Amino acid sequence: MPAFKRVMGFALLALGACGSSLAQADLYRYIDDKGVTVLDSRVPPQFISRGYEVLDSQGRVKLVVSAAPTPAEREATRAALAAQKEQDVADSNLLRLYSSEADLERAQNRQLQQIDNQITASKASIDDLQLEREELQSRAAQAERAGREVDSDLLAELSAVDAETARLQRLISRKRQEIVENNAEFDRQRERLKFLLNEDD
Repeated sequence: MPAFKRVMGFALLALGACGSSLAQADLYRYIDDKGVTVLDSRVPPQFISRGYEVLDSQGRVKLVVSAAPTPAEREATRAALAAQKEQDVADSNLLRLYSSEADLERAQNRQLQQIDNQITASKASIDDLQLEREELQSRAAQAERAGREVDSDLLAELSAVDAETARLQRLISRKRQEIVENNAEFDRQRERLKFLLNEDD
């Protein structure tokens, strides 16, 4: 009998340990494919990517496993990281070029002066071309008054003068637009530089 009692005692202890283990087992809360919240002792593999919660025996949340990102979310994250990397490179280059707003201001003035010089030179060339055109037209008019046919070389020269004048006028228009674009770019860089310099303070 004593031996039987000892065996039964061990068995009861083992059952008690198992019962305690079962009582303390974690529960998992997840959402199934019908949108229903399920509480179970495990999460089926097909639902793991949706995320789930681990609850203790008292129903308290021990752990939250987030849902795996969707392809669109992964792409958005990749794009955001790429944009941040590009911004970091641009910021590094900006700080390398300009240590202060005054540096940027001087660079802007130099660039605008170069463009303005090109516009001034183009205008001067147009003035010279106009004088040349007037002289060519005068020669053509003299030939017509004399009843002679205007020389083809003279007409070709007139055409070349007009073509060059038009080219220079287009160049001036582009350079004026370039001034607008450069000013806008320098304004953008100035604001970014202010932010970066203040951030370093």
